[in-house]
Amino acid sequence: MTILVTGGAGYIGSHACLELLKAGYDVAVADNLSNSKEESLQRVQELAGRSLIFHRTDLLDRPGLDAIFSAHAIHTVIHFAGLKAVGESVAFPLRYYHNNITGTLMLCEAMQAHAVKNIIFSSSATVSGDPERVPIREDAKLGPPNPYGRSKLMLEEILR
Repeated sequence: MTILVTGGAGYIGSHACLELLKAGYDVAVADNLSNSKEESLQRVQELAGRSLIFHRTDLLDRPGLDAIFSAHAIHTVIHFAGLKAVGESVAFPLRYYHNNITGTLMLCEAMQAHAVKNIIFSSSATVSGDPERVPIREDAKLGPPNPYGRSKLMLEEILR
């Protein structure tokens, strides 16, 4: 079973890849390396004693996504890819909305075209804004104060 990890070269994504490889899954990674380095994936493979397949692809590249789905029998997508700096999202809100929302929509379109129905989405605690209490519960009020958080909340709704 092949798992596609978007943003797999990033901090959380690379740790997920390591655990997936150790659990016996085949792993394909799609990452444009805008917030990460390919060396992290080399280290993951060394630690796991197994290989993964890396595709340097941006989620805004629909033909690139289709090529990945055509090359592998993807069962599930774990979606970590996206811009993630709160301050930068305030300075460049359109960039964040375009990248995070449009990229995820393109990913979903590619999944649909290739009959992949399973996705695990990495959201963010920032969707709750300033929480009333911690730990933040699933039923906490939502109200992200920045474009990054709002993009994550919009994607939660779209995926719902």
